[in-house]
Amino acid sequence: MPDGMQEDTVEDNQRFTQRWKVMLALSTILIAIGICVDWSPPQDTNLPDTSSFLVTLGTLLGFAGLLGAIRR
Repeated sequence: MPDGMQEDTVEDNQRFTQRWKVMLALSTILIAIGICVDWSPPQDTNLPDTSSFLVTLGTLLGFAGLLGAIRR
């Protein structure tokens, strides 16, 4: 394998690793904000509660990050 292709592969792996680490960190932050911050009730009854929305979004993002880490 030429050196150029090997360097590209290493660089791609580093970017991919960095991407899933950022996703996990962001999911942790979203879940923490959703749990710790006291949000006022929504004005529109059709909208979901902000804390449950942030926790759900953080969980989905965390699962995507873990899936990316496993598939690496």
